[in-house]
Amino acid sequence: MLASQCLEPDWNQPRPPFDEVRRLCNRITVSRDELPPDPLNRILERVRKSHGNGGAHLAAFAVGPDAVFDWFASRNRLTDEGIIDLLIVHPEIRRSLPDLNIPPSNANTGLEMADPFFLDGRLARVLHNGGAYSTAYGDGREAKTLALEACDAIFGLRFAEVSLLESFQAWTPWFKDNAWDLTLVVFDRWAIP
Repeated sequence: MLASQCLEPDWNQPRPPFDEVRRLCNRITVSRDELPPDPLNRILERVRKSHGNGGAHLAAFAVGPDAVFDWFASRNRLTDEGIIDLLIVHPEIRRSLPDLNIPPSNANTGLEMADPFFLDGRLARVLHNGGAYSTAYGDGREAKTLALEACDAIFGLRFAEVSLLESFQAWTPWFKDNAWDLTLVVFDRWAIP
């Protein structure tokens, strides 16, 4: 999860030029942030158990503030100019998730914008279905409840105030390059640092 308290967008402000975006990624501040352990630890434990040949990682970061970044983030445009791919290789993110072997530059994550209102469903599906060598059980109610609890813990169910980016690509050597590869990035535009 990434979070930043974006400035209210000035809709008359012009789009920052490409060279400013490149400079942004070299200067922006990214710091490790904390998420409440419950229910997130339960989710991690369950996914790690059901995805024995892979696993799961979760980390939260505070980003910025930065006027150029805020221009894109407040408009839900983190894929423009490759911003998310430039941000994902930030040294603090790489340092916080060493098992992922994130490349030092030129990540091609395949992250695309997705509907944040579907995040709890995506999480519930992963929890319910499990990995390649697990079997779904029950009617999915418990998985859906746990997924909603996670969304509540992360961003207070403010679905309209977050961006969701997702990828099904094996963009680092950690992934297995199979149907269960999944990267989710939740960006909370209005988080208070």
